[in-house]
Amino acid sequence: MITETQTLKTEDLPFCDLVMKGGVASGVAYPTAIAELSCHYRFQSIGGTSVGAIAAAITAAAEYQRRQTDSLAGFALLKDLPTELGKPVESGGSKLLSLFQPQPALRRLYSVLLAGLNRETTPSRIVHILIGFMKAYWQATLLTAGIIGLVVWGLTRYYGQYVGHLYIDTWLYGFLLALIFFALIAPWPIGIWFYRDVTRRLVEKGLGLCTGLTTDKRNEALTPWLHGHIQRAAGRRVTDPPLTFGDLWRAKGSDGSEERSIDLQMFSTNLSHGRPYIFPLADNEELYFTRADMKKYLPDDIINHLVKYSRSNQKTNDEKEHLLLPAPQNFPVLLAARLSMSFPFLFTPIPLHCNIARSPASGSKEFLRCWFSDGGISSNFPIHLFDDLLPRWPTFGLTLEPKLDGQDDIFIAKTYSDGYEEYSNYLSDKVERKKDAGTLGWFISAVVGAMQNWNDNSLTRMPGVRDRVAKVRLSKTEGGLNLNMNKDEITAVADRGKSAIRQLVSKFNRPQNGTAITGWDEHRFIRLHVLLNMLAARSPGVISAVSLNGNGNPYATNFMSLLTAIQTNMKKPYPPGYPDQMTNRNCNDLNNFVNELVDLAQKIQPLNRSIPFTSIPIPALRIRPPL
Repeated sequence: MITETQTLKTEDLPFCDLVMKGGVASGVAYPTAIAELSCHYRFQSIGGTSVGAIAAAITAAAEYQRRQTDSLAGFALLKDLPTELGKPVESGGSKLLSLFQPQPALRRLYSVLLAGLNRETTPSRIVHILIGFMKAYWQATLLTAGIIGLVVWGLTRYYGQYVGHLYIDTWLYGFLLALIFFALIAPWPIGIWFYRDVTRRLVEKGLGLCTGLTTDKRNEALTPWLHGHIQRAAGRRVTDPPLTFGDLWRAKGSDGSEERSIDLQMFSTNLSHGRPYIFPLADNEELYFTRADMKKYLPDDIINHLVKYSRSNQKTNDEKEHLLLPAPQNFPVLLAARLSMSFPFLFTPIPLHCNIARSPASGSKEFLRCWFSDGGISSNFPIHLFDDLLPRWPTFGLTLEPKLDGQDDIFIAKTYSDGYEEYSNYLSDKVERKKDAGTLGWFISAVVGAMQNWNDNSLTRMPGVRDRVAKVRLSKTEGGLNLNMNKDEITAVADRGKSAIRQLVSKFNRPQNGTAITGWDEHRFIRLHVLLNMLAARSPGVISAVSLNGNGNPYATNFMSLLTAIQTNMKKPYPPGYPDQMTNRNCNDLNNFVNELVDLAQKIQPLNRSIPFTSIPIPALRIRPPL
């Protein structure tokens, strides 16, 4: 039991942050890993994308209950999740599979998806998908087979065939002829029905096979199931008010340096704006919802909460009325998780609305629909989410990747020179020699993977990052879209996640290489040098940008003169970013900042040259959004 392995009181445990990667069914690796980590640390910041966001939401809820009541029931629930998900259900398959419930009008498409799962090779996947098409569209299959059968029967009854002295029975001849005709003709009616399902029914039903709500009365679907687990992990009943980000922020046990006692953040992708969003939103960001939309995706008590705490001044009974989403402190954790887990085509994206002026000249505003889809589209492993220039406590990362021949199931960098190798997605020699459909399948998946994960893959190689990330490797039939994993497969993946965390914790908490230095000490040592390297790399630009004795860059700026000119001339409109006119104090403070910055830049270069640390690979300090 968890209670037997947590040897320290909750308030005596050190803090840590945790970030988890998306990966649909791969998320079964997380629950036991989180339960294991909870025995050694308190969670201060938790983040994730897609299924990583689901795990992050339940983790934050469990930490909330531990902080509020000193109960470990939430982490016990997490520990038992793989067992729960592996249990068979009345409708067939595992509990995990039962969470994915297609909309009734899209069951045929969903059955085709299931037919291609848990196949190790591309040819095998193609064959099973073709069989799946014939089963799903059995009316078209039978109709085609019947017509062909009648035609071939007529032909074979009329014509007999001799080949040399061998008589070919007309029925055998007819059977072979029927197979040829079926292979040539059957794809057309099946293809037409499939095309109509994709271009009409899928679009009409919100561009996703599943909404997340229950369509099978015998089993809960993913969204109500997740709602119940978040509530129970937080020590609440399902009928109690939903857990919000404000509840997490106000939880007991903060170290006092953070405004948010438990900081939960999740990625979603706004397809209409073409960029990721982090939930909860900032106070100044406004998005709207309608009750009519939300009824398709969320339980009623969550919708009632959204309406009750909407920031809109007026609320009518019109279900299509646009209401402002609640302020961040009243934002339900479940909605943020659902926004993040909208895996394209498997789950419907969530429609929210922005209120903007299409034409700035007119000044009139209108509501425009924003489609929020899976956070992994833009950042599937946001390991940078809670990083500081120097870490106050560890930020651990759990990532998932395909297992190649000869690789271990788990990888953790043991020394500084480990783990900066490129992400491995090589085409195997066996597939490359065949040059068949497997090659094409690899190429397409590699293109999509590079577009989606290049930023995360690059960051995971960096010094001060790779040493805190545990890589859980999965075979082709594990995780991902393999929704129909059996009990043994789910248990194996879950055990791998637990083992990865144990190795990571052991590395960080115990002395390394026979010295008194722990992995955490080594991590801070590396991060200190990386910070020095990054500042030193930028310092020549700082010096060049400022006018010093009239030498150097002809574009260099005398900031004292510039600030005085801006203060004098920019009365209205005010200086960029200022709500009012600049004061003399503002000018003096800014000029002092410039002088201090130049002084630091001049001192940092010789310091960096005197220290022989080599950064592998070389990182860069950049101005970028916190996404």
